[in-house]
Amino acid sequence: MKLNTTTREEMWAKQHLSATNIDYSLWERDKSILHQLSKIVRDCTFVVDVYKCKYAYASPNFVDLLGYDRHKIQTLERQGDYLESRIHPDDRTQLAALQVTLSQFIYSLPFEQRNDYSNIYSFRILNAKQQYIRVTSRHQVLEQDCNGKAWLIIGNMDISPDQKISEMVDCTVLNLKNGETFTPSLSFMTSTNLTNREIEVLRLIQKGLLSKEIADKLCISIHTVNIHRQNLLRKLGVQNSIEAIRLGQEIGLLG
Repeated sequence: MKLNTTTREEMWAKQHLSATNIDYSLWERDKSILHQLSKIVRDCTFVVDVYKCKYAYASPNFVDLLGYDRHKIQTLERQGDYLESRIHPDDRTQLAALQVTLSQFIYSLPFEQRNDYSNIYSFRILNAKQQYIRVTSRHQVLEQDCNGKAWLIIGNMDISPDQKISEMVDCTVLNLKNGETFTPSLSFMTSTNLTNREIEVLRLIQKGLLSKEIADKLCISIHTVNIHRQNLLRKLGVQNSIEAIRLGQEIGLLG
């Protein structure tokens, strides 16, 4: 498979956000609420402005809990990738690749489903003692523009209760609508571009359904099912359904 060289910023640009469709008064309201919450909860909160392609906020808890520089947290909009600078270098590379891959998965979905997911990561960062500790960071859409495009992304980070020794970034994707989860593989560094229907067909193939049974269940023709099957094999780069199921399990599309 071809190595994925797309950047996170390039994925953000796919939103094609416009200033005329964004209401920054919503962000001022949200920011005030986040300031108040930071006095109550101990986890660390940050917000990314996808339109401006930069961080818009980080809670004071980053200073108290994780030892981040207070001035840089207070002026985060001007600090570039300061939050990333404290992530373990190996984890930072893995995390960036995962974020791009998951963004590509999101953009392969129908428009109305793209904001229904939360990505939960576990990785290592430097704490106040300059020691690497494992944290859990959950990201999801905070605000949309007037057309429903993701505009502000909120993240909540806390020290992980499981301080296992691992050189791998863990990731779980949660569907906020139905509670379903999957865990993508870090070895999967290229987008399959599978559509939501193709993923649905793959899951039914895994359950042992024949094309006629899949057609009946999805209320589509056998011809359409066979087209989906052909597209699955082509996009996954495999020769048959058995290989497609195996790869689907490896990349987290199948349980």
